[in-house]
Amino acid sequence: MKERYGKFLVEVVHKGCTTRSCFALGFDKGTFVQGVGYRSYHRDHKGNLVEYPVCGTRHYHGCPVLSVCPLCRALSSLLPGTACEWGWCNGVTIEREEHRP
Repeated sequence: MKERYGKFLVEVVHKGCTTRSCFALGFDKGTFVQGVGYRSYHRDHKGNLVEYPVCGTRHYHGCPVLSVCPLCRALSSLLPGTACEWGWCNGVTIEREEHRP
């Protein structure tokens, strides 16, 4: 989904991602290969290079997982105790087991 962040329309996973502490504005330039560099670049219909605004955290490292919903077992980047991100679930996220003492 796309969400407005300043003057950019950013590709994000969920509504409200641009307000989260893990959000970092980044740009998708094309196909990147570790140790090699960019193998190809995005181009528009005129052949000009294009950079797509994305969440840099998700694009480079994946979304951080802070909690899990005990009902649907969906992983979440929200803090424990918040409502599940999936509207049909009605669950409340809890701390992940591997983070418990």
